[in-house]
Amino acid sequence: MFSTLLLLLLTATSGIKCIELVQPAVMLVKPGESFSVPCKITGYSATSSCTNWIQHLSGQALEWIRWYCSSSNTGSRDSLKNEISFSAESSSNTVTLHGQNFQTEDTAVYYCARETQSFRLLVQLYKIQDVHGEELTQPASMTVQPGQSLSIHCKVSYSVTSYGTAWIRQPAGKALEWVSLMGYDGKTYYSEKLKSRVQVSRDTSSNTVTLTGQNMQTEDTAVYYCARDTQ
Repeated sequence: MFSTLLLLLLTATSGIKCIELVQPAVMLVKPGESFSVPCKITGYSATSSCTNWIQHLSGQALEWIRWYCSSSNTGSRDSLKNEISFSAESSSNTVTLHGQNFQTEDTAVYYCARETQSFRLLVQLYKIQDVHGEELTQPASMTVQPGQSLSIHCKVSYSVTSYGTAWIRQPAGKALEWVSLMGYDGKTYYSEKLKSRVQVSRDTSSNTVTLTGQNMQTEDTAVYYCARDTQ
């Protein structure tokens, strides 16, 4: 009888220049076995900055798994807290994810990523969205010609005057990229790269946040996510 294998696809991501996180490309383990996934870091210290791990199950939303800042400052998603742990090695500047008793349903792409302010926002947003059942509704797809404008509406189930809403995008095969944030107070923040071409607005009566893009180009082709802030 053939043993079922758990496939772990491992990807490093960082939106910060000159920072590199290197993981093995793929790992196969049998259900119930233990494994360790090292994430070797270049560009920041593994023991003085925080590193996150994200899980992306096929066809589902990204899910935050765990963060590691130090041996006394670490945490994980409740559903996995008994199955995963972290360790860090300062001499090799490596953070390692240790897993045990993973099953076939855990087959996914796993990302390690440095925690910046915008990335902290992203992973917390997905965590809160999943845990508390918030609903954010966007159109499935949109097509525009180069140079045209577009507007993407995100209708949410929470009050946009109580929580902020962020926009993140992921071009095919590339790292996640923070686009903008509209705070609960109406203040807006934008990526330096995109601030001249995007604008965020909201309709408090319908709890809808809209991302408007100007002069969109082929390199702007991506999956665009809206997500709730935790603050």
